[in-house]
Amino acid sequence: MVNGASEQIGMGLRQSVVDHPANAGRADSGFVLVPPSDAGKRDWSAALDLVREASEAIRIRDERATEMEIEHRLDAERASEDIRTLQEQLDETELRLAETEARARTAEARAAEAEAWLAKMHDAIVGSFARVVAGDDNAEAELRAAFANGDLGNPA
Repeated sequence: MVNGASEQIGMGLRQSVVDHPANAGRADSGFVLVPPSDAGKRDWSAALDLVREASEAIRIRDERATEMEIEHRLDAERASEDIRTLQEQLDETELRLAETEARARTAEARAAEAEAWLAKMHDAIVGSFARVVAGDDNAEAELRAAFANGDLGNPA
């Protein structure tokens, strides 16, 4: 029944092309009307199956494209979050570095001050002992007084 209706539609289409006004003066329209026979029947169900398979393949491809788009969005969001986290870590590390550099500068200043005091102590001790060794009786008392007063830079 379906094949009979399909053949009638096909014949109707062929006849409308032959009868079309654009083909009026032509002896040969390019179409040959073939009478329906069992050997010339078209398998419309196979054609419909192919159309269904093609539409299913397109649907699957579209679904996969949508899945991939979602995956890419999630990857981009994760990468963005990773960038934010790394930026925060970098900012924190830069802050700690600045604090460490400030402590290092303070320690260097204290070390320089300590070295200056050590140099003063060295000079006071060497100078006072040199006078003690030379026999100056007041040198030892001056050295003790300088240590007691914290005035090692100027022993008398």
